[in-house]
Amino acid sequence: MPKQYPLTGGRRATAPLDPGAAAGAPRVSPPALPRRLAAVDDDALVHAWLARPGLSPRTVRNGGKEARRFLSWCRAGGKDLRGLRFEDLAAYSAFLVDPQPAPQWISVTKWPRTDPRWRPFAGPLAANSHRQAIVLVRSLLSWACKARYLDDNPGTLLGRMQVTVQGTVKRHLSRAAISILAEAAERMPLARPSDALRRARARFLVALYYLTGIRLQEGVGADMGAISQADDGAWWLHVTGKGGNSRDVPVPAALLAEFQRYRLAFGLAALPAPREALPLLLTTRGAPARATSDTIYQALKRLFAGASAIAHELDNATAADRLQQASPHWLRHSAFTHQVQGKTPLKTVQLNAGHENISTTSRYLHEDDAARHAQTIDAAGIKPL
Repeated sequence: MPKQYPLTGGRRATAPLDPGAAAGAPRVSPPALPRRLAAVDDDALVHAWLARPGLSPRTVRNGGKEARRFLSWCRAGGKDLRGLRFEDLAAYSAFLVDPQPAPQWISVTKWPRTDPRWRPFAGPLAANSHRQAIVLVRSLLSWACKARYLDDNPGTLLGRMQVTVQGTVKRHLSRAAISILAEAAERMPLARPSDALRRARARFLVALYYLTGIRLQEGVGADMGAISQADDGAWWLHVTGKGGNSRDVPVPAALLAEFQRYRLAFGLAALPAPREALPLLLTTRGAPARATSDTIYQALKRLFAGASAIAHELDNATAADRLQQASPHWLRHSAFTHQVQGKTPLKTVQLNAGHENISTTSRYLHEDDAARHAQTIDAAGIKPL
């Protein structure tokens, strides 16, 4: 268990004092009430909690995910649900913001739970996900008390979880930084035969994720045939996103050209056959195979580091710092930030992003900071003395 998230030991004494104790009479605990379910351990309790009638498949799926995460964390600290105190729940809440040590808890690739490489988290939880996790944990503990599996519910002491309303997206790159990133891909060395494939894939990754704004896993899960031409001549990328929801994203000419160059580097025809099942993102060694999320994530992180070094060469300290901080998801934020800045209708950006709620898309409606600063200063009309 990480040192910054200590667990407390022991159990609470929940039996009330007998009124006669003040007069010297012995303390008497009330008789224990019979349990209302047959569960004998935490796993059986969770199974019963998820088997309640009337739950939607989505509720069962989300509840199971959060319960598994919570029980894994408890066991890592040598706890079960009956041994929890308020301090443990507060520590778990802090842990969700930064699950450490990362190798123990985090994996970008979604491995099956039976795989030893499976991890409970893909990364730190965002504010809304963090709130939902705590709400579900409190629901589990509350139900366990009603079932008399637990004597008490420390979750009641957490109070109501508040989520700070998220402002505009700040984790994005400027157009200049994107250009430097493309330059970093072009400068990749060609010391080994497989390096030419890595360079071609790197160029395609920048174009794919920036020009479409798709999520990392959406690109990894797609096939070559996902890029196809409609009857009117327009090119589209078909992806499957969160919750199994599919959408079509426009493919601009620059991406199509990079796609053809990428395929030719791998010895393929410039354009895919209809419904071609070869993976869209390929490994660069051995027989063609689907690259994993971790492989693509690390390839982009190395590219960001190289781009940061180039930005330093260009004396662009701001771009260098931003590129050093960047993760692949920043390309998604950059795509929609620049689409909005280019006056693309918000509804169009929402469809491209695959957002269920347009309020999520509205986070990209931020005025260019330099323009906002200049406009504010000019409007004040006060000149320095």
